[in-house]
Amino acid sequence: MNTHCQVVGPVFQQYREILARYIQSKVKDPIDSEELLSEVMMKIYDNCEKVEGIRNTEAWLITIARNTVTDYFRKQQKHTTSNIPVQLVEEDEPCFMQELEECVPSLIARLPEKYREPLAAYELKGIPQKTLAVQYQMSESGLKSRVQRGRKMLKELFMEYCGHLIKEEESCSNCDC
Repeated sequence: MNTHCQVVGPVFQQYREILARYIQSKVKDPIDSEELLSEVMMKIYDNCEKVEGIRNTEAWLITIARNTVTDYFRKQQKHTTSNIPVQLVEEDEPCFMQELEECVPSLIARLPEKYREPLAAYELKGIPQKTLAVQYQMSESGLKSRVQRGRKMLKELFMEYCGHLIKEEESCSNCDC
């Protein structure tokens, strides 16, 4: 067993309550919260070699917990939306959010290829950044930076091309969307 990994148990026990409170504040179901806490512990163990080099252990652990909770909600959202019958999705008038969502693929297509491909694969196809880093032959941090820069460019394009939708929505006083 790696000597760094011997640190995981005491670190997890020291911060267990903080992590549990954090997760429970985000996820109301106690069973799901406990499962997510176990998942966080496994992620800590998987990254045990990093524990001793971390300057702020609590912040690092909260980041792991936050990412785990975010993944949980993404999975919940995908699960929920995949079970919606088609006739419920179709409406006479497109919803504000639906209009905005329809802009995303065409705006991503306007990005330089260097940013377009990784951003589309990650955001639209849900391919993990770790997998994409291997596919694009770059480091994970390099890919993460590229995705973040792509998001920033996408946001600028979004405001340029779809900003009018947001302004119309803000002035709308009776919206059923």
